[in-house]
Amino acid sequence: MEKKVSGTRAVGLIAALAASSLAYAGGGATGGATEVTQLLNKAELVAQVGESVQTTSNTLMSAQATMQQLRQLAPSTIAQMSGVPIDQVQKLANAYTVMSRSVGVYKDASDVLRKAADDSQRLGITPSELLRYKADAAYKHGGVYKQTYEQEQAKLAALEAVSKDVQQQAEQVKSIDANVKGIQFLAGQNVKMQASLVQLNDSIQTANANAAMESEKAKNEAGDRAKRAAEADEQYRASLKKSNDARNAIDTSGMFK
Repeated sequence: MEKKVSGTRAVGLIAALAASSLAYAGGGATGGATEVTQLLNKAELVAQVGESVQTTSNTLMSAQATMQQLRQLAPSTIAQMSGVPIDQVQKLANAYTVMSRSVGVYKDASDVLRKAADDSQRLGITPSELLRYKADAAYKHGGVYKQTYEQEQAKLAALEAVSKDVQQQAEQVKSIDANVKGIQFLAGQNVKMQASLVQLNDSIQTANANAAMESEKAKNEAGDRAKRAAEADEQYRASLKKSNDARNAIDTSGMFK
């Protein structure tokens, strides 16, 4: 059964994450140790794929250099050289461009996952609880909570998009030359990574939906309380006016006796 935690404690936990001066308190065992380990495994897998992307990119660098040299030739010369070899070099150069730009995305996403695992251990909660608290704080309190949360989500979303482009390029390279260093490992591990992140993405979407619903509920409840307070105040003022009018009527009638 999921633990119920007060809104005050949830905000306190997120505030602890936002405080850069908070020291790491290692060694505390948590009930979510298995879940933390799974998250760390995901982070490690993302990092491994990122390293493989870097390796393949370095291997394809020569194709990029070749294309740059070809672009310096006269169009008439290139026209005479057109054909399958040139097309293949162009595809390899395209793969280099995509992969070299993608390395940082894999690193950023891996860092986000590692930090989530570390924060869970530090605060003594599971990654699922951490995600829920951060989503709630982002939707209910905004500010730095929302900014930090959105930045993390953007990095994970970027990984999802970039990994598809990398996979397409990896398959393209395999079809041209399956012996390119690291391409077989990259193609297989990237697919494995995408499958591993599906559940995480589902959890994030669920947390966001629940947080948005709870935030809207809290706003409605606050609106209802404000409305009831305004109605009570209006009733009090009306009652006070009625009482004053009655007293004034008595005073006035006494003046003419």
